[in-house]
Amino acid sequence: MTTLHTVSFKRTVLATLISLCISRYAFALQEISDDALSQATGEGVAILPTDFSFVLRGDKTGNEISLADRSKDTGYIHYIPVGGLTSLSQDTNKDGLVTSADHSVGKADLYLYGLALSKNDNNINNRFGSKISSWGTANNPWIFKAATASNVPDFAGSNGTITYLNFEAPLYETGTKTGLDAYNLKLALWADAFVRDQSKAEGDVDQFNLGENFSTTATGRANRLRLQAIANGFSMNGSNLQVFQTLGGSNNNNGMSAFYNNTLGIAGVLRFNSGDAQDLKATFTDTELGSVGTPSAWTTIHNGQDSVLGTSKTASTGNCGNAGTGAFNSTSPGCLFIVQKQTRTDTRQIKRVWSVPTNSVLRLSTRETTDTAGLSTPALNGTGAPTFDANEGVFIYNPNINLVLGNLFQPVILGSDGKNFSLEIARIPNKPEIYKKIYTDYSGTDATYLGSTCNVYQCGTSEISGYQGGSPRTNYSTTALSNKKLATHSSISIGSVYSSDGGKTLTAYKGTAGVDDAVGISFGNLQNPNGFISDITTNTASQIRYAQRGMNTSTWITNSRCTSSSWGSCNGVTNTTGSLYQWQYYNGSGSLINSVNGWTNTPTSATLCTNGGSTTCNNSAAVTTTPLYGTVANRTWSDTTLNGAGWRTAANANLNNFIGSSNGTTGYVIPATNTAPAPIVPNTNMGSAVIDGLLIQHMKITTTGL
Repeated sequence: MTTLHTVSFKRTVLATLISLCISRYAFALQEISDDALSQATGEGVAILPTDFSFVLRGDKTGNEISLADRSKDTGYIHYIPVGGLTSLSQDTNKDGLVTSADHSVGKADLYLYGLALSKNDNNINNRFGSKISSWGTANNPWIFKAATASNVPDFAGSNGTITYLNFEAPLYETGTKTGLDAYNLKLALWADAFVRDQSKAEGDVDQFNLGENFSTTATGRANRLRLQAIANGFSMNGSNLQVFQTLGGSNNNNGMSAFYNNTLGIAGVLRFNSGDAQDLKATFTDTELGSVGTPSAWTTIHNGQDSVLGTSKTASTGNCGNAGTGAFNSTSPGCLFIVQKQTRTDTRQIKRVWSVPTNSVLRLSTRETTDTAGLSTPALNGTGAPTFDANEGVFIYNPNINLVLGNLFQPVILGSDGKNFSLEIARIPNKPEIYKKIYTDYSGTDATYLGSTCNVYQCGTSEISGYQGGSPRTNYSTTALSNKKLATHSSISIGSVYSSDGGKTLTAYKGTAGVDDAVGISFGNLQNPNGFISDITTNTASQIRYAQRGMNTSTWITNSRCTSSSWGSCNGVTNTTGSLYQWQYYNGSGSLINSVNGWTNTPTSATLCTNGGSTTCNNSAAVTTTPLYGTVANRTWSDTTLNGAGWRTAANANLNNFIGSSNGTTGYVIPATNTAPAPIVPNTNMGSAVIDGLLIQHMKITTTGL
C-alpha cells in the first residue's frame, strides 16, 4: 500500500496529515486548505509505502495464488543497443581496415528481469523476503517537494536564489531507529546480456549467434552473460535528489565554463547503508579431514653382506667374508648392520567453517545449479527462472555507500554537444565564499570550513533533531550556517569499519594479533556450511630398525717356554699368545651375546713355565694355530635369520652416517599423531576497506558511441 499527500513542507504538518490519512489499500492525494498553504515554505507530496513490496512478474494469468511462486518472477526490462558500429570498433586487428580478417563485433542486449524489492529475510540466496510493513514513518516519510533556497552563492561568489525540485527519502535517524523495515531492505535482480548480430532482424533465430564459428557446434555459440545480484539489509534513508536551474557568474577562465550558467543542474546525496559495522567480526572452526596412514611392512635396505649400502650382494658375493673361513671385514659399517625401513604416509586437510552475520550482504553470482541453454532467457522464450548455487559468487559484507554528487553551488550539470551526452560535476571556483562551504577542516580549528564527510555515523548537520543531515537548507547565509556542516565528501566502506572520532573519519578494522576476524569481501559464501577446504598436505615419515654385531676377540697361550737361565734354573719365560676372532650379536636390549650358530670356545692355554723352574720347560697347547676366525655358521646372518641378534632402534651415529638421512635416522619412532604439515586454508576473505573523505572537485563523463 502506498499513501500520498499534498502537504506543506513543514514536517510537523506532514506528520499530522499522514497519520490521519493512512488507510489500508489507499492510494490518494489529500489536499490542504489555502490557509494552510499560506503558512508553507514550499509545496510537496509525502509518500509513505506500507505493506509494500515490488517484483517484476512474468505470470500473465493474474492468479493470486501464484504470487508466492518465485519462479514466476520473470518480468523484464529490455535495454536495446542503438546506432551502428564505428570502423574503429570493428577493426579488431588494428590494421586500419575492416575486412573479413577482423573478428565479429557486436553490441549487447541487456535483459533485467525478476527485479524485486522487499523486506530482508537474511537469506543471501533468496531474492524475495516479505512485505515492507512501513518504508518510513508518519513523522519521517518520503517527500517530493518544491522549495526555494536563498543566499546561494553563484559561480562568481554573489548570492542568489534557487528554486529546486527535491525528492527525498526518509531521513536517517541518529538514535533508536523507528520504522525498522526501512533499515532492512532486500533488493534483487537477474540479468542476461546477449551480444547481438546487428545484421539479423529482431526475433531472428540467429540474432544472438554472433561469431565466425557459432554454427560449428551442435548448440551454436552462446554469447550470454548471466548474473544474479542480491542486496540484503540495506537502507536508502537520508538520500535526496534536487533538480534546478543553475545560477550564473561563470566564464571560460581558470578552468571554469560559461556552459555552467543557467542550465539544468542536479545535486544529491545517494546513501545505501547497511549499518554500524564496528562489531562485525568473523569467527571460524577448523575440522581436520586428513588421516594417519597405515605403516608399511618393514623393508630391508641393507642386508649386511657388503660394505656398500644395498641388498644386491649375497654372503658369497659381498666383501664382508660371510661365506668364508678366513679373515673377515669387521670394521666396515656395512658388515656390522642389517637395516630395515618402515614408512607411513599421513595426510592433512582442513575444513574451515566461518560464522559471520549475513543480515547485510551484497552478493553477485553467476553459477547456476543446473545448466540452461546458452541462448535461453525467460525474457525471450518464457523459460523458468534460473536457480543459482547458494555459495558461489562475490560476497560484499556490510557495504556503506554514501555518495555526495554536487550541491546547489557545485551542481552536476547535464549537457550535450548535439552528438554525445555529458554529465559533469562543475569545478569548484577559487572563491572563499564557495570553497569554504565545500572543503572541510579535519582538525576542527577553523569553523568557517563547512564541508564534512557523509557516512553511516554522520552526514552534515541536520536542522531536525534526531536525524542526520542531508535535507537541503532553505537559507545559505553565513548566519544560518554558523556551526553547521554540509555533506560534501563521500565515503565508501566495506566490512568491519569503525570510527574513533564520532564519524569524522572511518578506519578499517585490521583484526587482532594472530586472528583474521576482519570481514569484508569474500569469494564464496563465508557462511558456507560445507566450509572452505584446504589443499591436502602429506608427509611420509620413516623409521629405522637394525640388527648389529660386533667382533669378539679372545686369546690363549699357545706355547710357554723358558728362554733364559742362571745357575741351573729358569729365570726368563716367554709365552706365545694365540687370537680367536668371531662375531657376537647384539640382542634387543643392546647386550652382546654369543652367536646362536657356530660359536667357537676359546682353546685351552698351554701350561705356563715358571721362573725358578726347569731350564728346559717348553709347553705347547693342544691348539697352536693362530689366528683363528669364526666359522661360516658364526658369520651367517640375514634379515630373517639374525643368528641371535635382535632388532634395535636406539640412536646410532655410525649407522646414520652410513645409511644417509634420506632413509631415515635411528632413534626416531613415527609418532602416533599426524606428521603431515598444517595446511593453509584458502584466504577467501579480503578484509575490510574504506574510501573516506572523497571529494569530487571536478568530473566529466561523456558518452561516445561504438
